[in-house]
Amino acid sequence: MKRIGKIESCTRKGSGDWNEDGLILHPPARLFGVVDGATGMDPVRDPLGRSAGRIAMETVVSAFLEGGDAPSLRTLTLEANRKLRTLMQKYGVDVSDPSRCWSAAHAVVRFRGDWELEWVQSGDCKIYAVSREGDVRALAEDRVKPLDDRVLSRWVEEFGQSRPGGFLPEPIREDLRKNRARGNRPGGYPVINGDPALKEHLQSGTLSLKGLSFLLLVTDGMDPRQGDEAAWVRRIGREGLGTTMESLCREEREDEACTRVPRFKVSDDKTGLLIRFHG
Repeated sequence: MKRIGKIESCTRKGSGDWNEDGLILHPPARLFGVVDGATGMDPVRDPLGRSAGRIAMETVVSAFLEGGDAPSLRTLTLEANRKLRTLMQKYGVDVSDPSRCWSAAHAVVRFRGDWELEWVQSGDCKIYAVSREGDVRALAEDRVKPLDDRVLSRWVEEFGQSRPGGFLPEPIREDLRKNRARGNRPGGYPVINGDPALKEHLQSGTLSLKGLSFLLLVTDGMDPRQGDEAAWVRRIGREGLGTTMESLCREEREDEACTRVPRFKVSDDKTGLLIRFHG
């Protein structure tokens, strides 16, 4: 029997007013995950002052915690998507325009029996399975990063990472708006944004636990800034999630101009789950 050993969970707020990342921790249902909320192009605040990304994240986390006995993680994801759509309509958001919708990416696993897990993923959250030999496997394709990387490269090459008046150049903001509009569209990426088309794009599956050393679930704030992705995952497994996260935060503080490692934010929210196995 494969036994869950230590579970390490961490989250850190980035440069924004709110931490729009969240954790799903539901041990009785053997269900665990990370969620990364995102605000639409029209910023909204609720009476508590929460950003739309924070509201989206909390909506998804609540849906999973309340529905841990659902028949599948796909079912739970689509229910969270429906709840988010209803909430956005309440706030008057034009849910027909993906660029204006609130949204959330997620990576969630649920253990079934002694040797298998079920997983589901959207957006740019990641699930890595690492064998006892150190082989690293990403369970889902990140369909967001290639889109974002093209915009980032254009910003560096054509605009020299400039921020006129403290804002990104309008052509870059327009590229980012176009990327948001690709959510749940052909050639785009799956994302929880209230669009029923999510069911056609959602990535999910099952995985045998045999031979695994650990699982790593992270939001995109924990992406490696440079170097080999597999080596980064193995480093987290070796040094621990909290230690590696703090090291990344320190590197970002030392590069506030974002020149050493080009990026749109000084520091993105960061959240992760490291699940180790015995047996």
